[in-house]
Amino acid sequence: MLALGHGSFGEGLSHLFTATPEKFNAIGNNHDVVPFGAALTGLILVNFYYWGTDQSIIQRALAAKNLKEGQKGVMLAGFFKVLTPIVVCIPGIIAFQLLGSKTTNPDLMYTQLVNKVLPAPLVGFFAAVMFGSVLSVFNGVINSTATLFALNVYEPLFGKGKTDQEIVRNGKRFGFLLGIVSMFIAPLIMYAPDGLFQYVQVVSGFFNVPIFTVIFMGYVTKRVPAIAAKISLVFFVGTYAVLQLIIKPEMSFLYQEAILFVISCAMMLVIGKMKPRETPYVMPINNLVEIEPWEHRYEAGGFIIFMVFAAYILFSKLGFAGANGFTAMTALWLLIAAVVSFAGVLYFKKRDKVAESPVTAAVKGTQDVRVK
Repeated sequence: MLALGHGSFGEGLSHLFTATPEKFNAIGNNHDVVPFGAALTGLILVNFYYWGTDQSIIQRALAAKNLKEGQKGVMLAGFFKVLTPIVVCIPGIIAFQLLGSKTTNPDLMYTQLVNKVLPAPLVGFFAAVMFGSVLSVFNGVINSTATLFALNVYEPLFGKGKTDQEIVRNGKRFGFLLGIVSMFIAPLIMYAPDGLFQYVQVVSGFFNVPIFTVIFMGYVTKRVPAIAAKISLVFFVGTYAVLQLIIKPEMSFLYQEAILFVISCAMMLVIGKMKPRETPYVMPINNLVEIEPWEHRYEAGGFIIFMVFAAYILFSKLGFAGANGFTAMTALWLLIAAVVSFAGVLYFKKRDKVAESPVTAAVKGTQDVRVK
């Protein structure tokens, strides 16, 4: 802000919101990389996969000592996630206003901004902070990959007669090898045509939405057989590979993932209709931890939903991107969003009073069987 305002924080803040108001509009942007329609289709599927099924993320929630603490952690993570526009997009807008078109590589924008605004002694400190953040994510991915390899590859194929310690040891060896290989591959990503972030998103499409599609069908159906999931995975990954590597259509990869998601779900439903499971699938419950839910989960969730509504209101022509900026109409829309969110909280709390939680009922049923 001081750099924008030439030494004045107030002038810098005013300049941020008035110099390029169009940069604050998150709605209706038909950008080539992420069209707004794709954000409401394929991008939602990517986020469902990442935040709901990706091992490197959900292992943190699965490690909670009980359901209550797990729900608290998920809500806290959701709260910080909604702040992403502030900690990611705002510095990007500041960089654009300070640096303009001096750089064509978006991956270099943040480092140039840091070098411009920070005193020289703090640049090294900031680099250390960034390096620590990168290592944290890298360690999480390596750890989750080693876990998946040990439990889903090594143990079923080579784990007969092996102790848990041996299985864990071989998982660690695989993680170490993966880390070494990734160190040699990582420098090549600098040649990605649309930058690092976009490259990662496109490549992730080979596994994120295909895996989520199978898990999604597992949640909503109980009769679809395993062969349907295998056929769906082969079709999804194969078709996506042809689109990305051979045909290379102008359509956003997010639209492609959304279309393939619908087709794959339809394929699994058809196969499930033609050759269903003999018995409906029942999720096993092991009673390893307490599953008493957090009593304030709906209030926390309602507040986070309000934050999402507020973000789209503020970062649109109703808010900071409008001709007059924040107005009384903006405040009215925020009030409507708050009412809708609060109504949702009341609905779910009332529903819980009428009907018992399915998970709790399942556990009680398991306990009743054990007692009998």
